[in-house]
Amino acid sequence: MSAVEREKIKSEFALLGIVPEYIEHEPVITSEDAARTRGFALKQGIKALLFTNGSAAWVIVGIPGDKKADQKKVADTIGWARRDIRMATVEEVLTITGCEIGSVPPFGHKTLVPILIDQSVYDNAENVFNIGLRTDSAKVATDDMRMLFRAIGALEGDFVKVLG
Repeated sequence: MSAVEREKIKSEFALLGIVPEYIEHEPVITSEDAARTRGFALKQGIKALLFTNGSAAWVIVGIPGDKKADQKKVADTIGWARRDIRMATVEEVLTITGCEIGSVPPFGHKTLVPILIDQSVYDNAENVFNIGLRTDSAKVATDDMRMLFRAIGALEGDFVKVLG
């Protein structure tokens, strides 16, 4: 939906001297669809999730595509009440990020939003994520992603739900 966000992301890469591989593909919505369509492991995808506390505060949480976010860890990290945190609605995602569900990148959004990155995204040699459109992705070396996240002030930590 948002070529504007795609261009913001490309500009961020260029400013930091990062040269990703850009991939055009059929439209995807879920992490599973994206991994299958792009031909990468599910864990290589960075899933960007928008959360709110219901009082006009927002946060993007980037986690590996094969994981689920732990809302309690997110709330504790940013000082929100656990009872108030929730996933953003489809409409809220579009309003805050400028992107449709399934195309939200882990940075470069319409609205300046704090970003939390789960450390396990660095377990891969490369990461892949949509860049504002359901048909456009970028494949980036993990060391470059770490540099970018640190440059934009993303907070790294443990935001993945432990299942079992």
